[in-house]
Amino acid sequence: MDEIRSKENPLIKEFVKLSSSNRFRRETGRFLLEGARIAGDAVQNGFHPITALVTAEALEKYPQTQKILQASERCAVIPKAVADKISGTITSQGIFCIFPIPDLDFKVQKDGIYLALCSLQDPGNVGTIVRTAEAFGISGLIITRDCPDFFSPKVLRAGMGSILRMPVKMAENGIQAVELLKKEGIRTYAAALTDSAVDITKATLGMGSCVVIGNEGNGLPQDVIHSCDNTVVIPMAGRAQSLNAAAAAAVCIWETTRKR
Repeated sequence: MDEIRSKENPLIKEFVKLSSSNRFRRETGRFLLEGARIAGDAVQNGFHPITALVTAEALEKYPQTQKILQASERCAVIPKAVADKISGTITSQGIFCIFPIPDLDFKVQKDGIYLALCSLQDPGNVGTIVRTAEAFGISGLIITRDCPDFFSPKVLRAGMGSILRMPVKMAENGIQAVELLKKEGIRTYAAALTDSAVDITKATLGMGSCVVIGNEGNGLPQDVIHSCDNTVVIPMAGRAQSLNAAAAAAVCIWETTRKR
């Protein structure tokens, strides 16, 4: 196993750039995972690191480190100072892996249950929604291209590895997302406050349906709402006028999957 001690090493610069630049991730087709649990889960799910960097402390502390290194094409030991330069967290675990970005595509099934994310802005919300979707057995996610990068460190941390297991399909925009679902016979429901919106607890959700969640600040564009088959709203008894996007998505996921 190699040893890298300099923060100026080209490989270290690559790790830092993968952590900070969406464009660099797209250009190289690679992304960075940091942490023993999430990197270990990725390896367990069949992902093979292109490169793995670990500290001596991590080698001793985390049992899964050996499996991560064995699955890696290249690996090296780094000192804590170098780990701190790469890390996107305050207290680094000292494990960093570069993986190839998987294809974001899957076949929509008529009896599936789906969730579409349109123009979300917050990486934490996206990661949390993906984690919730996996937990409740959503069949797949459709996301618009202007959502946060699925392989950014913030999305990956919030998703706790769910992003690497969840079927995801990319759409150029909300209209295209709805059209591709309708083409496969999926009923689409816009989550929006409109005069014609149906209480989500009374809507015909379940198998063969998809709820479309919009931007945190502006919600769904009118053209996307009109392209959906129906509109649903979450009833609220309190004084708050809206929910956080991740919280709203969780309610929609629960209502959709409990009627499966």
